[in-house]
Amino acid sequence: MSNAPLSASPPVSGLAQRLAPWLAALGGFGWFLWLGGGAVLPPTHLDWMMREDWAGNVSGWLFFRNAPWGLPLGATPNQFYPYGTSVALTDGNPWAAVLLKPFSSWLPVDFQYTGVWFALCFLGMGYFGARVVAIVSSRAVLQVLGGVLLALSPVIVVRFVHPTLCAHWLLVAMLWLHLRAYPDPRAAWRALALAALLNVLSAGTHPYWVAMLLPLTLALAVRLGLAHALGWGRLAAAMGVVLGLDLLCFALFGYFVGTGLGAEGYGQFSSDLTTLVNPMGWSQWLQEQPVRPRQWEGFGYLGAGGLWLLSVAGLSLVAHGDTARRLPWRRGGPALGVVGVMAVYALSDHITWRGRLLVDLSALSAPVQQYTAAFRSSGRFIWPLYYLLLAGAVVLVVRLWRERPAVAGVALGLAVVLQAGELRVERSALRQPTHFQRLSAPEWAALRGTYQHLSLFPTQAQWVCHYDEPLVSALVYLAYREGLTFNSGYASRTPPVIAEDCRASMRPGGVEARTVYVVMPDRLEGFLRAGARCGVLENLSVCVAGERTDAFAQALDRQRITLSPPPAGIP
Repeated sequence: MSNAPLSASPPVSGLAQRLAPWLAALGGFGWFLWLGGGAVLPPTHLDWMMREDWAGNVSGWLFFRNAPWGLPLGATPNQFYPYGTSVALTDGNPWAAVLLKPFSSWLPVDFQYTGVWFALCFLGMGYFGARVVAIVSSRAVLQVLGGVLLALSPVIVVRFVHPTLCAHWLLVAMLWLHLRAYPDPRAAWRALALAALLNVLSAGTHPYWVAMLLPLTLALAVRLGLAHALGWGRLAAAMGVVLGLDLLCFALFGYFVGTGLGAEGYGQFSSDLTTLVNPMGWSQWLQEQPVRPRQWEGFGYLGAGGLWLLSVAGLSLVAHGDTARRLPWRRGGPALGVVGVMAVYALSDHITWRGRLLVDLSALSAPVQQYTAAFRSSGRFIWPLYYLLLAGAVVLVVRLWRERPAVAGVALGLAVVLQAGELRVERSALRQPTHFQRLSAPEWAALRGTYQHLSLFPTQAQWVCHYDEPLVSALVYLAYREGLTFNSGYASRTPPVIAEDCRASMRPGGVEARTVYVVMPDRLEGFLRAGARCGVLENLSVCVAGERTDAFAQALDRQRITLSPPPAGIP
């Protein structure tokens, strides 16, 4: 297998070439701002996150701030109390949370890092996109255009609802490693070290990234072995180290804390066969094709710019057949095989065309159900193919038109214009209004130092039982502000016993003295009969133990709730 470079262009040199990746990164950042990023970028702007999946992400960080250090590092015993969870299982971006926690006492009370994270993801897309183009061209303009085009990928915008899944730059960086030449063992070891670093970063970001990057790292090792850059024994040892690092990160960040990693939905959160050309309502020009309700998870629309550039790449292969045949195609064989397998998995065991079921393979997938349940959103595995096609189109157009770079520049420039002009940016989640309502009564401040736990009764957990998002979000923030534990919330994986608490009529042992309860109206009578002291605060029924005489308990007496006497004649 050839390790010759893809291009005979002179090595990158000069100020323009050195600045090109950073200019592409700035282009990605500008696109982020256009999508509404300016409103979410300030770390002290917290309210916008108090909805849907964002509420789970930010609550994981907020409770982690208040939790004591322990093992695993990401443990948050004060959330979903008394069972606990981890910042990892709330998709709270474990690396960011662990690195920022030592500085928590100096950070503002209202502090989130997700806005900055979004910005870094777009910066990374532009930067590594430009580095991919630099493999085949030293021209700064082409590098910037290629990097910006990758940063404009529609699949990132759709993932705003899941911040940790916006790190698509990890895939682009891995493709960059696959496209490069490695003329000696030292360069090969450096590539594996960078791949290991990407794996470690992904393991502390989201498990789906590891599920994509680890196979691609294996493909890189196979490529190096076939090219005799390194021996197979050393490559096997290196892969063992990478796998060990991934598992160590999973353990340290708390992915294995007290719950199974499986969940329902495999076969539904999939990609449709039309996903690469189906805008699903995000295009101003092309009509969306029908899909099943949950198949938005498998969104893989290449965009008008991406489709245009793919067509240009195809025509360029025909026009420059001799040059194309001399390219080191075999170098990409291992990566192409792995990407193909992931694309098939993206379709799941229910293969659909425009939302219509074509093949049901559920009988074949049944023996591996425990593994598919862990990665139930199989549609996300279309992303490696997406970036292989998009980055491949960029590289081919630039390389095949190396003698006439103006042609490549026009093709890339038009692709950028089409990609940016087509997207319905008004649909960006960052542009949607926020309606978070905080609990603001001064009486709540009396909880700090007096009570230890806040409990919504019965428990409410998203995807498990009844979940009143505005109420839970308000109580999450209250518990965080007053340093209390909380029993409800939103997490990607929750302790199975939570489902039982959702149906509880009264906690074992009655009303606990260190806990303040927010009680649903249909459960209030049980608390009153147990001797609880209950009152109305901000239209919420709140109860504490009957023997409590502290300031908060006395405040409840101002709108006290008592048992209504039975009507006359009824014993």
